[in-house]
Amino acid sequence: MRPPARPGQPTLRRARLGNGLDVVLSPERSSPTVALGVYYRTGFRLEPEGRTGFAHLFEHLMFQGTRRVPKRAFGRVIGASGGVLNGSTRHDYTNYFEVLPSSALETACFLEADRLQNLEITEETLRNQVDVVKEEVRVNVLNQPYGGFSWLWLSQYAFHTYPNAHNYYGEFGDLEAATVAEAQAFYETWYGPGNASLVLTGDFDPDRALELAERLFGAVPARPDPPRLDVEEAPPESRTEHRHRDPMAPSPKLALGYRTAPFGDPDHLPLALAARILTDGRSSRLQRALVQERQLLLGVNGGPNFPIGDAFEFRGPALFTIEASPRPGVSTAGALAALDEEVARLAREGPSADELMRAKRRELTGYHASVDSRLGRLRRLAELAAVHDRPELVDLLPGRFQAVTEEEVRRAVADWLRPERSTVLHWLPAAGRRGDA
Repeated sequence: MRPPARPGQPTLRRARLGNGLDVVLSPERSSPTVALGVYYRTGFRLEPEGRTGFAHLFEHLMFQGTRRVPKRAFGRVIGASGGVLNGSTRHDYTNYFEVLPSSALETACFLEADRLQNLEITEETLRNQVDVVKEEVRVNVLNQPYGGFSWLWLSQYAFHTYPNAHNYYGEFGDLEAATVAEAQAFYETWYGPGNASLVLTGDFDPDRALELAERLFGAVPARPDPPRLDVEEAPPESRTEHRHRDPMAPSPKLALGYRTAPFGDPDHLPLALAARILTDGRSSRLQRALVQERQLLLGVNGGPNFPIGDAFEFRGPALFTIEASPRPGVSTAGALAALDEEVARLAREGPSADELMRAKRRELTGYHASVDSRLGRLRRLAELAAVHDRPELVDLLPGRFQAVTEEEVRRAVADWLRPERSTVLHWLPAAGRRGDA
């Protein structure tokens, strides 16, 4: 696939290897660096029942060495080449990436192809990484006020099926019970070349890059296609409200989650712009009305898949979340009523032309700033390829955002951000402290 490119625009080329690996190439030679990413179509939703946190645990195991490249050598080789590396787990994918000098591209390809085929999982590395993940949970959730309240807890109330509603950071009992055999089975099932996208951006010759992919990744044997699991579930028919006591929280917070439009739905992009209109910047509706004028909130933020991702990272059901901090003396119930009022006003009246123009400018400023970098373009391309099978959209989305109208935003808010489609989480200090709902 070679769509025409405007002068100065990176080109895009896509191929599929014999073993099923999806390859996306986007050369842009303004500096002698490359970014390489391998995105596997597996994430939180697909981890086994009874093994919460397993997808994230497995991400850690992928850095623990292979039969050819021992533990810690992967990072040392990339570092010695002048590069950096990392990985992450999301609802619908797990990714691994490097940014490094273009002269080291073959080295990075060799290392990623090697752990696609030769990962070595031992009892020692499994137990070690279980402990690492448990400590990460302690630091980021258990020992933090408000730990994960709007990105980890809210979804457990808002959804009802295991893929969407479990604790994807992991229950300690589930993590501790994980076995080497289970990890090996997860690797064999979800980490085959046919379930992955290899994405390259930056300074490389596309013909040579495709030859490298064929020689190094193409040598990995194909594996059976993973099972196709149904993660869909019906949207709620009425609002539910939940309360959680946090002994470390000094004051209350509120999370309001609406079921949001899926990727490709006509309301998908309008809702991304609605998030800008409602929460982004001092002139946004909720900031202006509830923080500055009525002084009911200390702060407010939100959007599709907030705060763990954005409008393009998910394929299955997701939430449009609004997170708010009431001012002292304002209950979470009072904050909720004010939020409902402002969202209903946007659904009724729609945005002004000026509001929508500002939202588009903010959205596209952030979008262009992201895809202009090696890593930013890699991430957007890889999400569109691995999650949605549409990498060509990377250079088409700005025009599609520009085409969104005031009426489309109004209708999307009216259809999706309705109270009956929402779940509310009142996050409260310990009983007896000020700030109850």
